Amino acid sequence: MDAWLLGTLLGLLIALNVALVLRLEMCHKSLIFALKSSVLDLNSNEVEIPTDLIADVKSELVATVEELIGQMRVPTAIDHLAGVAANIMQMREQWKIQKEASQMDGLITAPTVGTDHGSP
Repeated sequence: MDAWLLGTLLGLLIALNVALVLRLEMCHKSLIFALKSSVLDLNSNEVEIPTDLIADVKSELVATVEELIGQMRVPTAIDHLAGVAANIMQMREQWKIQKEASQMDGLITAPTVGTDHGSP
């Protein structure tokens, strides 16, 4: 009885896996078709961008740049000290990593291929 139940469940699982693979293949084919049609639409030179959309994007970009430049301030001494401290911390961490890597060089050995200890 247990073997029959196990065989039935195994058959059901195999059937479900086959159905999932077939569904995945159908999705793959429909995706390829959609991509090819999109490429054909883009290459047909029929896509036109309205000039008012370009003007809107340009004005928004100009406004964003002006706002960014308007918020900038002259760096203070604290900003410079923070930059120096960050640089020192980075150098310290790099030295630690380099020290750890140099200690690991002795532990890691490359395999030797084709070495024959008996040949002259």
